[in-house]
Amino acid sequence: MPHLSRLPGWFSDHPSIDFVVAAVVVGAHALTIQIIHAGDFLLWLGPERRADLYSQTAAVVASLGGLSAIGLAIYQSASGDRSKAVRVLYGSELRRNWRCLLVMAGVSSGLALLAMSLDRGTDVVRARFVFEFAVALAIIRYVRLIWVFDGILALADKDLTDPGRPAASPLSARWIKSP
Repeated sequence: MPHLSRLPGWFSDHPSIDFVVAAVVVGAHALTIQIIHAGDFLLWLGPERRADLYSQTAAVVASLGGLSAIGLAIYQSASGDRSKAVRVLYGSELRRNWRCLLVMAGVSSGLALLAMSLDRGTDVVRARFVFEFAVALAIIRYVRLIWVFDGILALADKDLTDPGRPAASPLSARWIKSP
């Protein structure tokens, strides 16, 4: 694990850690349910309400994928010196993060729909943990989206507000003559 000051860079370099964190969150919730026999919020809902929750979650998560595409468009349209330097120095990390954000939308939406098909009304255990993993992954990736999006917007803002470079002095006759 990196030093605390290097955590954002490490976070950027390892987007797959989001799957591990989501699994730990779901595992901790499952363990809590087993130990204290409480907190199983999906059992509080009837089958129809759970189906509504699954489908609405899939729709919301899919729209988060659309937000990541907007951020990508802003990144691609930024044309200042900072943006160019970031593309050269950190292009592969940014592509990996954008790709993971777009994949999250598909995976989490698909898992929410899978949970809806697994929920037979009586045994919601499989559906519950598939759904919880989908939600945990979407939340973690949403935090990543905000982090990456904020950095890209800040970069684009700085590039747009930079004062223009002064025009070069015109060449005069004395510049042409060599001593």
